[in-house]
Amino acid sequence: MKIGVSGASGHLGKAVVSELLQRAGGHEVVAITRTPETVSGPAHVRFGDYDRPESLAEAYAGLDRLLIITTVAPEPGKRGAQNVAAIDAAVKAGLKHIAFMSAVGTRREEEPARGASYWRGEQHLIATAPAWTILRMNFYAEAFVQLAQAALGQGVLAGLTQAGLPAGAINIVTGIQASFAAGLFDIVTGDVERLGGRPPRPLRDVLAAALKSPSV
Repeated sequence: MKIGVSGASGHLGKAVVSELLQRAGGHEVVAITRTPETVSGPAHVRFGDYDRPESLAEAYAGLDRLLIITTVAPEPGKRGAQNVAAIDAAVKAGLKHIAFMSAVGTRREEEPARGASYWRGEQHLIATAPAWTILRMNFYAEAFVQLAQAALGQGVLAGLTQAGLPAGAINIVTGIQASFAAGLFDIVTGDVERLGGRPPRPLRDVLAAALKSPSV
């Protein structure tokens, strides 16, 4: 079986590729990214760019299963269009099963709301793919570490403009914080342990290890 990971050069993509390579089963892992030079290891690497749909046809050719990991494009509407393009290319390539990386709390929203692109991708996947899986990720523990480090370094959690971040990126960050306040991430399941074969690490332990402080 050939398993493709689209968006393989990011932190999540690299982790997924590494996990698949460690699992038994005799499957072939194909890492798909717009920056193939950043991917190393025994996985096969193919070029594929969500903004160049014609490249995805070749990148997805011959795969049995595919995981589509979204980008962090801040421009309203761009990530949703990328999701649709990737799904269309996968369906056209004859993929038997397509998994889409969405987010917890996804619901019908309009751009530039955080969940709009995920909702668009989910609905398009359901409507077009022969077999599909939607994975709704929660907020990454590593991202909490980065926020904590920024807070410790600056004394406040929001020197985003001073740091030179573009308005789109700032809107994404503040939108996520609003989602926290609204309780959209307050969902606990046993899926991580059931699918990963190991229990998730408590956030307190992750922060303590990263910040070198057992009292965090």
